[in-house]
Amino acid sequence: MPRSVKLVIALIVIALVLGIGSFIVLQFYNPFRQYPSSSTTSDSPTIDQILMPKITGSKTFEKNGYIIDYSNAKDGYIAIQGANIDSPMKAQVMFGDLTVSYDVYPNAYTIIPLTPGSGTYTVRTLKQKEGNAYSVTATVEISVTLSNDLSPYLYPNQIVNYTKDTLAVQKSFELTQGLTSQLERVHAVYKFIVTTIDYDYDKAKRAQSEFLIPDLDEAYTLKKGICFDYAALMTAMLRVQHIPTRVVTGYVDVGYHAWVETYIDGVGWINPSLYFEKETWKRIDPTFDAQGPYFGKYQEKLYY
Repeated sequence: MPRSVKLVIALIVIALVLGIGSFIVLQFYNPFRQYPSSSTTSDSPTIDQILMPKITGSKTFEKNGYIIDYSNAKDGYIAIQGANIDSPMKAQVMFGDLTVSYDVYPNAYTIIPLTPGSGTYTVRTLKQKEGNAYSVTATVEISVTLSNDLSPYLYPNQIVNYTKDTLAVQKSFELTQGLTSQLERVHAVYKFIVTTIDYDYDKAKRAQSEFLIPDLDEAYTLKKGICFDYAALMTAMLRVQHIPTRVVTGYVDVGYHAWVETYIDGVGWINPSLYFEKETWKRIDPTFDAQGPYFGKYQEKLYY
């Protein structure tokens, strides 16, 4: 092959490589793109419009002092109150092969999300016998037809536990005031979380031996937490904006982890690497994004 032909081929290959490389760079790190990009406008909710669980007592199951209220199961949650005893108590929610456990308490209701969706659930309560051994105290089957598949991700629950007075909730409305799209609201909350919350390495060591339920006011006040706290904070701050958001727990290359998935109406970028498509779940990992990018695999286990 003549040298001139080889040179032309080489130049074509170089041009293709540079073209493809430029396309990739501009797709993810485009200096001409604004963040967040423009998106579909939507009304902004007020703090008085936050969706809160209701315990009406119209549909309940009671046994051995435990109360299971499923009056509003169609909205994606049930509430369980423990018996008036000193022993630790739990509730288990079973759906197919999935079993998820929650702590329950006397004189207070635990809000439990029905994240698997519509179908038949088996709910049972338990009390501690000794150590990690528990005995079943009550069992009931509940048939659920959700009014909206996204409902479980719009209310507080034991893992994402908040009220109108929660500090992060009030901050959410401060950050999103005047913003006209869900994309902008996600961007504002995301930016706050990744630039404000520091990783708590001491708490991470404790979490290796005990299950630490996120305390939103504590994480917000201390401005630090573990992945569970990052995820729960961001989830709460978006749910009160009527943006379906869920905490996902599972595994990454470095071990057990928690992150966020959110579902918005808009389409566009919120930063150089996060692009939202219309009406699909989008993974966001505020913990890694605050520390540095992570390009490994994710394996989902539970949703809250």
